[in-house]
Amino acid sequence: MAVDVDDVKKLIEEVAYAGSRVDTVLVCINAQVMYYPTEIGTMRGSLSTPDERAKWPASEQQRFKNMQAFFDAGIDPYAVMLAETRRRGCEALLTFRMNDDHGNDFLRTQFLVDHADWRLGTKQYQGSGAMDFGRDEVRDYTFRLIEEAVRRYDCDGIELDFNRFPRFFKGDTTDERVAKMNLLVERVRKMLDEVGLERGRQLVLAVRVPSNFGTTPPTPETAKQLGCDVASWTTHGWVDFVSVSEFLFERGDLPIGLWKQAITTVPVYGGIECTTGGDQKNLSADEYRHAAAQLIESGADGVYLFNFFTSREGGAQAYEPPYEVLRELAVAKAE
Repeated sequence: MAVDVDDVKKLIEEVAYAGSRVDTVLVCINAQVMYYPTEIGTMRGSLSTPDERAKWPASEQQRFKNMQAFFDAGIDPYAVMLAETRRRGCEALLTFRMNDDHGNDFLRTQFLVDHADWRLGTKQYQGSGAMDFGRDEVRDYTFRLIEEAVRRYDCDGIELDFNRFPRFFKGDTTDERVAKMNLLVERVRKMLDEVGLERGRQLVLAVRVPSNFGTTPPTPETAKQLGCDVASWTTHGWVDFVSVSEFLFERGDLPIGLWKQAITTVPVYGGIECTTGGDQKNLSADEYRHAAAQLIESGADGVYLFNFFTSREGGAQAYEPPYEVLRELAVAKAE
């Protein structure tokens, strides 16, 4: 269905309502493509062919029309969401998917069309949509996308989501990977400090750490092997809070204690995924409560919700998350 500005504001009202414990909302603005007219990258769906667009599911076709209508009218729905979040007294962060690997045609970028050999693989979900961060050009391109987004939006900062997807390098040793990713994170921190100085306020840099696609629980050491020395980032003062979560499925196995031992200077949030796996069953209110209680008991400083969304475009098959639990779950962070 077509949507208007009031519909966009309602997205924020549904999670940041009076009595909700949500204190931060993260607004996602990319998945290799950017979700707004960009001068650095490629806007979502703009490189799909007419034949590909004809095969899009109805929801994607409507999304494309809605976004065109908004931007043609001079309205940026992501700016609307951020403004409504701040109006309701919550922290408003962008969240940036560091290396999305869904690989759909509507996520095709000119950057990877021009540099197909800079991908991590050739199969969907196995690197065909993801970039090799071992290359200086990839890290520079990623930084410029992040900077463009931060400068475009009146946000309180940005999260770097290293869990979408948790793969970054074709080769390199662990030390080489860490050194390269450190340079990128430090560069983002310096840019945020510069923009924050211009705006007269400190901007937040958050990270969601990479998982192991559910094969084993994510630890500081496994993240480091992927190039993300998160503990070092916090020690250097680059990062303001860290979120730890699984990939897609809720398993209740996050080693929060290990992360709290490694990270002592900033909050560590425990993530809750939206499904239990297998039959793709969405979590019930009681399952959210149980997962949150587990995280707090294990020492997490708060709760981070990922994919806490509705699928109203599905009509009779639509799913509504249990919004009522947001009154109860520790200090929740919702994307």
